[in-house]
Amino acid sequence: MELFMNIEKHNYLMIPGPSEIATESQIVMAQPTIVHYGDAWVRMNERVISKLKRVFRTENEIYIVPGSSSAVMEASVNAIVEPGTEVLVELSGFFGHRFREIVEGCGGTPVTVDFEFGKAVDPDVIRNMLKEHPNVKAMTLVHNESSTGVTNPAREITRVCHDAGVILICDTVSSMGGIDIRTDEWDLDFCLTGNQKALQAPPGLGSVSVGMRAWGEIEKRKSPVHGWFLNLVNIRRYCNDWRDWHPQGPVTAPTAIYAALEAALDLILEEGLETRFRRHAINAKAIRAGLRAAGIELFVSDEVASNTLTSFIVPDGLDEKKIMKILRDEFHTAIAGPPGPIGKNILRVGHMGVTSNRNAIIAVLSAIIFACNRLGAKLSAGSANEAVLDVYASNSA
Repeated sequence: MELFMNIEKHNYLMIPGPSEIATESQIVMAQPTIVHYGDAWVRMNERVISKLKRVFRTENEIYIVPGSSSAVMEASVNAIVEPGTEVLVELSGFFGHRFREIVEGCGGTPVTVDFEFGKAVDPDVIRNMLKEHPNVKAMTLVHNESSTGVTNPAREITRVCHDAGVILICDTVSSMGGIDIRTDEWDLDFCLTGNQKALQAPPGLGSVSVGMRAWGEIEKRKSPVHGWFLNLVNIRRYCNDWRDWHPQGPVTAPTAIYAALEAALDLILEEGLETRFRRHAINAKAIRAGLRAAGIELFVSDEVASNTLTSFIVPDGLDEKKIMKILRDEFHTAIAGPPGPIGKNILRVGHMGVTSNRNAIIAVLSAIIFACNRLGAKLSAGSANEAVLDVYASNSA
């Protein structure tokens, strides 16, 4: 069919998001249109929220916003920021810089703190920044910075913020569902994510949990929250007032995507959170071991490296675009370059949700080595495969 002629074929979609969609999620999207109001929809919405709470590990209110995960990033910032509100924004990667733009767009004043790309946000630096800037009301944090492959210490940074009376807005877009996040135990004020990464569901929905401390700060505002669509106060009001027939809030829900999300959540909960997190950790360890054994330098140290994606430095003299082209054309596999200037020439491999499995890891590693050697490198495929298999053998229990 001509409709599908321009769709790129792939065996493995191993970019840092969007990730492969679970087969079960694809199937449920083919059912007849689901009506976005009425008794059946109320029950479905309740199920999805309940399952999200289990994955978030929270009893807080959760709101689902149609749109990308950037929608819930903006809704969270918008809830706190008034004209001139100071917000501490860590700039450890591309999505920290996006938070800065959002703060400015909502009328706030970003107080920025730079960290070297590929390094984690340091809680002690944050503590000192908050002492130097006592008027800061909130901080934004990217838990898993997918532009670099670093997982930041969200729990410790939350404690630092709360000691200073500061609200934390935590982006878990590329970690929720693949890395252990304990929203209530860590006392996260805003914890937000999107469908399209480790949750292995189609793009189109952002979810955010809002804690009581956050609601308390929202209620202290001197001016109303700006806007209507990305206004959590407005969304909460409609969810309460219309809970018996239109419980998702004021707008039409993309019901097929809700159904796909529920199918994905069912798979996650059936697998079990601890088992799932262990799977992601083992596969991350395997690809890092394989890359290192092949002779490729990793961009991020193991201590702070993400379990949902890996970044590596392109071997000297090679063109990253040519590497990606060989993977795409000859192996039907997609990996990614950096989304902006990182400071080094890197490539990024996503291994989250569906693609956090042995077959995908071994296949993409072999393809990367093949492409680099085709372009003139001298990497050891044998050493790489041996290292990967050693990881799997030692973690088979």
